[in-house]
Amino acid sequence: MNRPNEIKQYVVDATATMLTSQLTDFLIADPDRHLAQIAGIASHLAATEQDRQRARDLQRYFTNARDLDPRPIPLQMLDRATALTSSHCRTRLVTNFIGWTRTGVPKRQASLQENGASPMVVLISPSMRCNLSCTGCYASEYDKADDLPMYVIDRIVREAQDIGTYAITILGGEPFIRPDLLDLFDRHPLMTFQVFTNGTLIDDALAARLAKAGNVLVSLSIDGPGGVHDERRGPGALAGVERAMASLRTHGVPFGFSTMVTRVNCVLVTEDEYTDYLVDQGCLWGWHFLYMPVGEEPNLDLMPTPQQREYLRTEGASKIRREKPLFVMDFWNDAPFVGGCIAAGKEYMHINSRGDVEPCIFTHFATDNIKDKSLAEVLASPFFKGIRDRQPYSDNLLRPCMLIDNTDVVRRVVADSDALPTHRHADALLTQLAGDLDAYASHYKVIADAAWSEREEARRSQ
Repeated sequence: MNRPNEIKQYVVDATATMLTSQLTDFLIADPDRHLAQIAGIASHLAATEQDRQRARDLQRYFTNARDLDPRPIPLQMLDRATALTSSHCRTRLVTNFIGWTRTGVPKRQASLQENGASPMVVLISPSMRCNLSCTGCYASEYDKADDLPMYVIDRIVREAQDIGTYAITILGGEPFIRPDLLDLFDRHPLMTFQVFTNGTLIDDALAARLAKAGNVLVSLSIDGPGGVHDERRGPGALAGVERAMASLRTHGVPFGFSTMVTRVNCVLVTEDEYTDYLVDQGCLWGWHFLYMPVGEEPNLDLMPTPQQREYLRTEGASKIRREKPLFVMDFWNDAPFVGGCIAAGKEYMHINSRGDVEPCIFTHFATDNIKDKSLAEVLASPFFKGIRDRQPYSDNLLRPCMLIDNTDVVRRVVADSDALPTHRHADALLTQLAGDLDAYASHYKVIADAAWSEREEARRSQ
């Protein structure tokens, strides 16, 4: 143990936290004017003329924003984030982001050279146990004995930081069924955790604990207005989520929503009235995930139709981002912004409660278990490499998925690597559902190719 280096690192981290806190408070005091001032300084210090011009454009944008009514949507989002989060949470999250850019980015670059991949985020399901039983969920009946041991989770988090991954997403099951996760957040203050939860276990005491940690973002499962949400998750489920949101608001913990979009709720969850409800509740961001035919009883009739997927592209997240102070992400239709599929360690991967390392949360196949191998070893595995070598699977990035858009890909990589299913009935995706998924992919291809051609033509004409 090198005590002088530990002391030096402590001083560096403490100083960075103090300066970040002061900078955050400075920005919040008058964001338009102070952001304009910072952009103005950057316009003189930037290394290239292109960057200097970008800084001047930002300076002009923030200066003009003071006189605009209504305020630009991005600044409305900033106003809401300032009003709805505690000073400690803001400082901790900004400090962690700066720490990642300072030390995490070089580590990611080194991992990319050494392992062929460097994920932005690692997903972990510490438990598949849940206090609810929701239609279409891949979580089924699990026992505490199936939980991933905490010492393994701690090792994953440490190894993630070693390769430059400073963000961990916690899923399940219901994550907060494990109270020891709260200690995990405290033990790794420089890591940022996002927890996907049904919200029913969040009360004032838990919200206060999350606020004290400061490094946790909460994404609450909300699948539509009361009747729609409760039909899938059980009577009174939405009321439980609303109680959770009230507690999180009280303690200034940043939170958003996660919606499973189905054939039933597709239009409902994009309507203005419902979006305004989420804004009023205090959500700062949101996720739209398509229902995927995985789990115990996959039901293709719940999948949004190809026409509904196109509706989501034009009237869903992108429209909400333009018109509402709510940053909504569409896990499929936003694929062009990240170059298509990001699974198998390109930008993310999933470790289930048994330790199986899966390419993504929906691809329930694996060749490696984290109990036997390191993160770096798994990233370099033939299974993961075989997937990354095929990315993107199509020139049309609106068709990013190997499960429902380019169905031959998952079959080939599973066969080539002898990957095994990690959940009961997972191989149904490759067998009994194969014909229907091929038909779905073919139907959507016609729609997506027309949309992609239109998009590319518009881009070329600019």
